[in-house]
Amino acid sequence: MSWQPPGPPSSNYPPAQNRSPLGEARPQFYIKLSRPLITQVLLGVILAVFVVQVLLGFFLFGSWTSLTNTNIEVLVLMGAKVNPLIAQGEVWRLFTAIFLHGGVLHLLFNLYALYALGPLLEGYTGHIRFLTIFLVSGLYGSLLSYALSGPISVGASGAIFGLLGGITVFFLKYRDNFGVQGRAILQNMIVVLVLNLVIGFSSGFIDNWGHIGGLIGGALVTVGIMPRYRQPAIVRLGSQPLEIAERRQVEVAWVIFCLILLVIGVYAVTVIRFQ
Repeated sequence: MSWQPPGPPSSNYPPAQNRSPLGEARPQFYIKLSRPLITQVLLGVILAVFVVQVLLGFFLFGSWTSLTNTNIEVLVLMGAKVNPLIAQGEVWRLFTAIFLHGGVLHLLFNLYALYALGPLLEGYTGHIRFLTIFLVSGLYGSLLSYALSGPISVGASGAIFGLLGGITVFFLKYRDNFGVQGRAILQNMIVVLVLNLVIGFSSGFIDNWGHIGGLIGGALVTVGIMPRYRQPAIVRLGSQPLEIAERRQVEVAWVIFCLILLVIGVYAVTVIRFQ
């Protein structure tokens, strides 16, 4: 099955190389991309949560420090990852910590990363799959941080590392179909991952285990739910979008499996580390 670069072609006719020796047009397939709607919603939610952080810091503590620095009281109040509290039953902190940030620089870095990576992965996987990858990645990041990192932790970085993992898995599977473009994206993702991990381990202020957990979670869930493409039932000459194979039950089962592993992990860490 031959593909052309993603998105509809600029012409209704295939280029010369997609014609037979007799000059007849041959079928050519492409992937129809999704608009980055969920990416935009997540950007808005993360920004709105930060505004609430700053306002709570001012009204409850009379300080604007949440704007530029970490206000621990506000972060704990709003759901930061605090290991002893999670061990006592506040497991919801594994989720809420994803949307909190320790200052404007932390916020802007993650907003930029989400803005850069989100449309790429959402374009190929679609809205629901993309949101699933983001959330599962964030939860796995919180889990590994809970297991191996003691300090209070917040941020969407784990989820963003999960997007990196998801993009890498996707373009690794379809690297031959996308040709030079796909291999270039794959190489870029690997370079970005390596650089960020090196930077993380060279700094004492970065939750590296949260990043690694997000990366693992994103790659794991993407393996099971990324689209599988097939030729259209009716093939016509020229260009037309590929169909996505119907695998809803398999994909839902895979997400449930990933969440079961998450629950088991939380239980095991709580028992081993805190009891």
